[in-house]
Formats: sequence, C-alpha cells, structure tokens
Amino acid sequence: MQAQYREAITIHGISVRTNNRTESAPGGHIPALWQRYLTEHLQPDAQIVAVYSDYASDVNGDYTLTIGSARQQNAEAVAELVAGHYLAFEVQGAMPEAVIQGWQSVWAYFADPASEPRAYRSDAEVYHGPDSATIYIGILPPAA
Repeated sequence: MQAQYREAITIHGISVRTNNRTESAPGGHIPALWQRYLTEHLQPDAQIVAVYSDYASDVNGDYTLTIGSARQQNAEAVAELVAGHYLAFEVQGAMPEAVIQGWQSVWAYFADPASEPRAYRSDAEVYHGPDSATIYIGILPPAA
C-alpha cells in the first residue's frame, strides 16, 4: 500500500447505485453490471476503471459504481475520480477474486482506528491487465 496524490479523471460507462450490504448477499448488482459492461460496452485497448462515488455516508451507506474508461463511447453514465490523496492497494491474480480479496484488505486496513481517515468522495479500481489492478481509496489530506 502506498500513499499518493492523483489528478482527477473522468470515466464514461455504465453505473448502478448499491451498498455493501446488498453486495454481500446473493443477487448483488455488481456482478451483473460487470457482465453487462464486458459484453456490451468493453472497448478494445481502453483501460478499464471502476469508480465508486456519490457516497451517502461511509462504508455502510449507498454509493454509485461506474464501470468504464476515459473514452467517451456508448456511455450511459459519467463519474469522476476526484483529485486528491489516495492509498493504493495493488492486487494480482485471477479476477474478480483478486479484487474481492483486495477489498477485504482495504476494509481490514481501515478498521484500524489508527489508519488514515477515508474521504468518501471517490475510490477506484484501475485495471492494468487481466490479472493486475490497483484499488485507490481516497483519504483526507495530511494535516499541515
């Protein structure tokens, strides 16, 4: 895990409004959204980015997930990974299992009261290939 500042990026794709409670039960919306993106919206040679935004509150609240790329084709939704400070969690392995395990590491890390406070403005999964991704979690800027 590494702290870094990221510039804003705009993602064009498809989205769903959900929460972690819904996604932890059978019938969550995220697997169907990914299936739809990969079959109807995937663009060759475009880097896939999944942006988590519009947080209602915290890890327990609703959020919007937008899957897409920086290319503006076949977009039904637009989301922004806002500029700011992020912790980067690298994941390697077969997808989606590696990203699911990555999120479990993220939740465990932030369960520690001594961890940096999450910003809940935007987070992202940036895919580098079929078996490599980075999960970016927005954090509050360090105190000056």
